[in-house]
Amino acid sequence: MAEVSIIVPVYQVEKYIRQCVDSILAQTFTDFELILVDDGSRDMSGEVCDEYAKADARVKVIHTENVRAAEARNKGINLASGNYLMFIDSDDYISADMVEILYRNMQKDNVDIVACNYRYIFEDDENKDFSTNFVAETLSGKDVFYHRKNERNYGYWTVVWNKLYKKEVFKKLRFRTGKYYEDEFFANDMYRMNINIATITDCLYFYRQHDCSTMKTKSIAKSFDVIEAFQERIYVYLKNEQYSKQAYKVLVYSLEHLVEAKKLISNEDEKGRFIQAEKRTRTIAKQIQKSRVSLLQRVSLIFIGLNPCHTFNLGMKFRGLLDRFL
Repeated sequence: MAEVSIIVPVYQVEKYIRQCVDSILAQTFTDFELILVDDGSRDMSGEVCDEYAKADARVKVIHTENVRAAEARNKGINLASGNYLMFIDSDDYISADMVEILYRNMQKDNVDIVACNYRYIFEDDENKDFSTNFVAETLSGKDVFYHRKNERNYGYWTVVWNKLYKKEVFKKLRFRTGKYYEDEFFANDMYRMNINIATITDCLYFYRQHDCSTMKTKSIAKSFDVIEAFQERIYVYLKNEQYSKQAYKVLVYSLEHLVEAKKLISNEDEKGRFIQAEKRTRTIAKQIQKSRVSLLQRVSLIFIGLNPCHTFNLGMKFRGLLDRFL
């Protein structure tokens, strides 16, 4: 049995999969198993996975019909034998000491999750590359959910691939299937658990930016899903007035996706779903307006309640206006 199970959902990444897998197999920490979940790839990705499995006994491959990343990760979790889990995206790659450093800090801090900084890698221009810059600290999951998750760089807390997890975290936890932005829903569930997370300053993960990635491809279904995930979090905050400002922040973040959904409407069904999402946004704005927020935020909520998309567009037109509300 391996100490660490590394799970990689694989879909249409023939161009990148070798760099990803090679970076994992080159780890200075060697007591791991690598579970490659071929999610119905139509290119040569599945064959490449099989090639690695034949060459290295640590590599296991699951071939499945296209079920998307959430269910692919769940399949990997179900197969995993390790005491710790990691998730890597198949078009990214990691530093040779990522597993060792995360594992060492996990033992030192005795936490449920360890998270590292990561670097954005732009294929078209390496001068655009940049890294996150989080300090070393230890927080509870609820601390993250009710406070840190809503900072401007909330993606650090949302993504699953810059972290090492104790397997116990997944006893009653799985990725919600049938959703885009599954990381957002996962974060909603995980950070409300009784867990602790340590952050370290090392930049160990390389997050590739390219036009063919799933997250770069726009669709109205993705917009609706992220709006749903954000609104789900807002409803939790609204149960306690002390988190009204957090609810307000997430509402403002959700407006960008509501505007995007409006642009992508192509049929009556999508129009109906947009109307419902917009209606929920207006209702939430009115609820927050009655809670403990600043006068400036209360005024902005009046406009959001009247026309959410127009309010967001106006805020973007006058740069910094929305930032002042936050």
